[in-house]
Amino acid sequence: MKALPKSVAKFCPLIALLYSFAVIVLTAFINEKVTPVFLFFSIQAYLNWYSAYNISRCAAVMEIKAAAMKLMYNKVATNVEYKYWYCEKCLKYTCKPTQHCIFCRKCFHFRDHHCFFLGACILRQNIGNFILFCFYTSLTCMYSLCTLGPYLYENINSAVRTDTDSFNIFLNFCFPVALVKLLHSREKTFILLVTMFDVLVSLLCICMVYGTWKLHSCIAGKQRYANVSGKQSLRDIFGSYGILNIIFPYNGLAGTRDLNGKYELKEV
Repeated sequence: MKALPKSVAKFCPLIALLYSFAVIVLTAFINEKVTPVFLFFSIQAYLNWYSAYNISRCAAVMEIKAAAMKLMYNKVATNVEYKYWYCEKCLKYTCKPTQHCIFCRKCFHFRDHHCFFLGACILRQNIGNFILFCFYTSLTCMYSLCTLGPYLYENINSAVRTDTDSFNIFLNFCFPVALVKLLHSREKTFILLVTMFDVLVSLLCICMVYGTWKLHSCIAGKQRYANVSGKQSLRDIFGSYGILNIIFPYNGLAGTRDLNGKYELKEV
């Protein structure tokens, strides 16, 4: 049973990547072109996805030896006290606050959670990329729904011309109803398009709500990283590049910032 979550965590990023490619291809096929807006949203989602993954993969924890050397050579930090924590899985001492991830098989400073779809741990240093990924993914889903919705409605309406009830037409957009009709009466339900439409609606709602909640939690000081919380400014969340980092994830591609010289945000 323990191997099942690890298998899910291993294949979820691949499934998410393949599904995103399928959505882009289908949207471009129905729209018969790739608009600059849709291209921008898609590129931003992929760039922030890679940035969050890259930061998580390269993030390193400060071990006892590094902390001792820092206390020895840095006169300003002579009064700093480091609390240590021993990880039985990594078999080494690290500085608190540290948390081990069974999926990444390593320890992280200021860890929030492991995202199965990104295949990476969300930390204090890539939480901004994660929030931007959620927002740009929701915008991409919204654009695809605006393209796929009318196309699906036109085909479903032509398949059920005798049904003028708007509620029944609405039900044809639901995956369970379309699947039952397909298995029971062999009606033409466009099950693939209906499935993609429902998944896009779910992704839109989840990403928008979750991204907004994480952003509010960081600003309000309710965001907890390995049992440590504190208010964060927009500069702390999205980096020192300001609005430029929202347009292009410099911190994830060019290296993370080391805010206030703290070890939990070491450059990678």
